[in-house]
Amino acid sequence: MIYPTASEAIAAISAGTQTVEGTVRHLLERHDATDRTVQAWAHLDPDAALTSAKTLDQRSNPAGLPALGLVFAAKDNFDTHDMPTAYGSKIHASSFPPRDASAIASLRLAGGLLLGKTTSTEFAHVYPGPTTNPHNAAHTPGGSSSGSAAAVAAGMVHVAFGSQTTGSVIRPAAYCGTVGYKATHGHINPSGMLANAPSFDTAGLIARSIDDVALVHSVLMARPIAPVTPVSVKGLRIAIARTPWWKDADDEAQASLEQAAEHLAKAGAKLSDFDDLGAFDELDTISQRVSGFEFARTMGHERLYAMDQLSDDLRYGRMQTGFDTDYDQYLIDQQRLHHARHALDRAFSDADVVISLPAPGTAPEGIRRTGSPIFNMPWTSLHAPAMTLPLFTGANALPMGLQVSAKRHNDLELFQMAAGISASYT
Repeated sequence: MIYPTASEAIAAISAGTQTVEGTVRHLLERHDATDRTVQAWAHLDPDAALTSAKTLDQRSNPAGLPALGLVFAAKDNFDTHDMPTAYGSKIHASSFPPRDASAIASLRLAGGLLLGKTTSTEFAHVYPGPTTNPHNAAHTPGGSSSGSAAAVAAGMVHVAFGSQTTGSVIRPAAYCGTVGYKATHGHINPSGMLANAPSFDTAGLIARSIDDVALVHSVLMARPIAPVTPVSVKGLRIAIARTPWWKDADDEAQASLEQAAEHLAKAGAKLSDFDDLGAFDELDTISQRVSGFEFARTMGHERLYAMDQLSDDLRYGRMQTGFDTDYDQYLIDQQRLHHARHALDRAFSDADVVISLPAPGTAPEGIRRTGSPIFNMPWTSLHAPAMTLPLFTGANALPMGLQVSAKRHNDLELFQMAAGISASYT
């Protein structure tokens, strides 16, 4: 099998038909075969990974390690005590934090093996690294969780952590043809994950299956691990959110959403247009100001000591927006976000799940730009959980996804409804 899932690897190791070392060797072979082109890794030490695998194979109580055999990666903005964390910037190259990020440590405690650190755009903003899309190296993998999406899509790792401040998990997952999950804001402990704009920063996961996302989520939340039970699409109240930015999507992307709605209606779902009750009004402008205000303060150290080493994209983009936003405006915008989140909660009284676009189209050509996050922004800014499913392929043979979103804190229900939607296509 070229592309094993985490669930399959864990089951094989539990049954004694595979070892952690064998699993890691297989994934390293995929790395050797693909990464010269994909360039998904900021740090990977094969010898250290194999040593860790052998140690796990020698554990006397493997039954106490529910994630034994899961090999994962972490975006280069998650702290790791034994691997460098550079935040996608040469400023912090070879920097070793003193402790692991909470999510990393939790998965290691459960028997997961951290294979390495995947590339991030500069400070999880927009200036890209060298990573290419595994489906076509002439196209972007998306950002800012570029390497995480590419490594999973190329079969180099089972699961990868990413982070999302606007669209940095869902969009690259869609571009690379994987499952992407952005949690309800605050659900996955962000300790040790680089702050960008704390009002929006959310940890997320990129994987090959919904079951793998749910598995890692269960470990992080100290819940029993179990396969996801799909909810039947028949009778499910599904709303279509074209959003105020519908015109930014290309014709092919728009058609994919309309076709998904038609398919789900034929499968018995109750379809409606999503009424956001005003939650999306001016949300892009409000979010840009809040994000910029916080990001400019997050970057205080670099502004003081290494301003000349920051890209123009960073200095004159989100950071400049922060300089241009005063505190009074920031407070007004925070109040508007508070009311918008409650409006979105009320909007879900008429829908179990919302479907929308994860991106304006397939991955753009070139790796200098990582694509627009405009269709991810509403759910991130309003703290709702979101997932993208790799259901479609564009005319250029690149992946296209379907984004599904649920009410705040309904992450487990989101897994079940997403699984039901995915199953309706099989």
